[in-house]
Amino acid sequence: MSRPNFFIVGAPKCGTTAWAYYLSGHADICFSKNKEPHYFSTDFDGFRWARCEEDYLSFFEGCECERVIAEASVQYLYSADAARNIAAFNPDARILVMLRRPSAFIRSYHNQLLLNFDETIEDLQTAWDLSGHRCSSSIPAENREPSFLNYKRVGLFSEQLARYFEYFDRSQIKVTFMEDWIQKPRGLYLDLMEFLMIDDDGRTDFSRVHAAKHVSSRMLHRITQRPPFALKKAVGLIKRIPGMEDFKPSHILRKINTRRGYSSSEFNTELAEKIDLYFAEDQARLQKMLER
Repeated sequence: MSRPNFFIVGAPKCGTTAWAYYLSGHADICFSKNKEPHYFSTDFDGFRWARCEEDYLSFFEGCECERVIAEASVQYLYSADAARNIAAFNPDARILVMLRRPSAFIRSYHNQLLLNFDETIEDLQTAWDLSGHRCSSSIPAENREPSFLNYKRVGLFSEQLARYFEYFDRSQIKVTFMEDWIQKPRGLYLDLMEFLMIDDDGRTDFSRVHAAKHVSSRMLHRITQRPPFALKKAVGLIKRIPGMEDFKPSHILRKINTRRGYSSSEFNTELAEKIDLYFAEDQARLQKMLER
């Protein structure tokens, strides 16, 4: 079985899902069946879909002839362990790091945590101010990793990228910024073909993938995402009725409950500037590292 040799390591909400989708259409690239196995982020055990190499490699069954075997676990960048673990697994691996402006990243990231039940504080200003000071009572019971709520650390991209620079030659690492490719994705696609040493297949469709969304009712969202046993049992009984085999009320309810845009309170210029100012020194270090 072929071993993975290309990793999209994050950051989350910076285009990783879209680019995994675009690249997966190339005949020479095969992605894992589970896009985000998070096998190498051993410090985030609650996110790992496999805990031994055999189980991890099973996600790549069917990837045999392709030159690029890939996965896209978005917390590998934030993880303190992942860079070292990936290097031990495949020191010749290619690494794609996707970033964006800190304030835009934090806004989108916070919104995703709300959707995933990892966060319950809907006001971003409040969540931001509590970064690094969350007492146990303010951490949601369903939160999978408390450190993800430390927004002031999650956005320290230079610190995170430095770990990859420590374990991999810089020629093996491609760093991109959403602000650079959002208007001309074809340009990045061509750069990635060269980076991965495969031929351009002429792709021109870069339609938007996973636009920002929020839910009108968090209670309804919880019911559709984590239905109680009694509800699942009732739906199962209904599906036994002839003609009702495809009954999926959760799909209908999710569609009704989902809205475009963000669920957090108004993201004003003052808060955006506050966040960008906090990360200014880290961004300066990042620009120096990348010689931008």
